[in-house]
Amino acid sequence: MRNTHELGDFGRALIEKLANGHVADYRAVLFATRIKKAYSSEYSGFSNVSTFVPFGTAKLMPQLWMRYRLNPWLKNEKVKIFHGLNEELPYHIDRGIKTIVTCYGVDNHHNTSVVDSLLWKRRMKYSFDAADAIVAVSPEVKQQLVERGVNGDKIVVIGGSKPYELTDRMVEQYWELYNALSR
Repeated sequence: MRNTHELGDFGRALIEKLANGHVADYRAVLFATRIKKAYSSEYSGFSNVSTFVPFGTAKLMPQLWMRYRLNPWLKNEKVKIFHGLNEELPYHIDRGIKTIVTCYGVDNHHNTSVVDSLLWKRRMKYSFDAADAIVAVSPEVKQQLVERGVNGDKIVVIGGSKPYELTDRMVEQYWELYNALSR
């Protein structure tokens, strides 16, 4: 949750609305490569939200930790649902954990290089193939995904009129999706 732009704001707002008694029985563990002290203290008042960042040698390459070494911690925390708000899932995530990715558009990644673009597309394809559910933020994004071969049966549209707008109805839809996956 280190993203300080719209996606980060969206994720923090979703977690806060769910954690702030919007729904019962909610618990969130934020797994992030880094969490700024301001964000960590933002959740300190919530007994149902905790943060987890890499430690020891994993701090040297946090992105690799997030993509490849997160499984032991997910199991230890007894995570039932992993929600990749940034269109990504850790590689080889335990199949006992239900997975969701939220997609904001298939062509909107800010690439820093050709290699970055190729790697991002590979991670995105893996995530869409591996996810139990995919949230598209609009019907147009769902159509883009289907056109690129993503299984339309896994896609749920949850979105507002603006890409990173979060309404109470959307929070309810996310909660309904979480409940449906945990059955």
